[in-house]
Amino acid sequence: MHVQSFGDMAQYLFLRRRSVELNSTLDTLTQEMSTGIASNLPERLGGDLGFVVDLERSISKMDSYKVAAQEAGLFASTAQSYLERINESALKLGSDILALSSTSNDTTSQEMAAQAENFLTETISNLNGKFSGRSLFAGTDTSVTPLESPNTMMTALVAEVGALTDVDDIFQAVEDWFNDPAGFDAIMYNGSTSSMSAVRIGANEEVNFALRADDERLKQAMQSFALGALASEDYLSHLSTVEASALVKRAGTELMNAQAELTDVQSDLGFVEARIEETQVRNTAALTTMGTTLNDLILADPAETASRVEEVQFQLEALYSITVRSSQLNLLNYM
Repeated sequence: MHVQSFGDMAQYLFLRRRSVELNSTLDTLTQEMSTGIASNLPERLGGDLGFVVDLERSISKMDSYKVAAQEAGLFASTAQSYLERINESALKLGSDILALSSTSNDTTSQEMAAQAENFLTETISNLNGKFSGRSLFAGTDTSVTPLESPNTMMTALVAEVGALTDVDDIFQAVEDWFNDPAGFDAIMYNGSTSSMSAVRIGANEEVNFALRADDERLKQAMQSFALGALASEDYLSHLSTVEASALVKRAGTELMNAQAELTDVQSDLGFVEARIEETQVRNTAALTTMGTTLNDLILADPAETASRVEEVQFQLEALYSITVRSSQLNLLNYM
């Protein structure tokens, strides 16, 4: 029987090489356990990592859409809250004026005129509202405050109506000022005449915030509040009680018309909000699907990895035991 034996040096090199291999394997398995990612991806994927790269790129892009959709949703909801306040003010004052019109007197007319001025101030403040430091109703120029102060508007309107006393004449003069490019647009509006660009919130979905403070429907609300405020003795003191009451009543009618327009504006914005919510749901579902697919491709099996770690540790312990026993061999012990 032929027995092949190894010399001491050959045996030493064999044991050393085997120790290095096992320690390297153990390091690799330990890294798999800590990161959860398989170490043999090229082997596991047949040498083609292109799909993984494309999948990771798609996930990164979908993450950016998710952030854009979240920001767009907050932008829209903030704008909606400002519009809601304006709408509620128009409805409240318009209803109050029409309810009191049959029994109005100088006191009630002045009270309604004062409320109209207060609501005008609040409306302009709402339309100057911001989100994350950006103006909501200034078009593309989000760094500016879109509207000048209520005092600027009322001063300009008093100059326009002058000594007029007829309600129709006053209304026409106010309406002309709001429609004249040299009136409201030049004196009150500081924002851009271009609406904000569409925001991409999904692979095939964009939303557009085209609402600006110079929108005709928003101008109608401001015009109606201003019309009622002009009935105040602080602005048109030459009006008689009857004329002031008639002007307030006309403002009430205009406010109800403006309130209907504001509801349409809110409805349009609500449609945008709904699209954003639907897109967010689709984005989340897509991210979940892609994440699951990527995990299936690159993640190591924890149970399998743990089992292999135990196996390698056992082999290392056996190897160390053999190495120690081999180092203790000598002729005396052999005999």
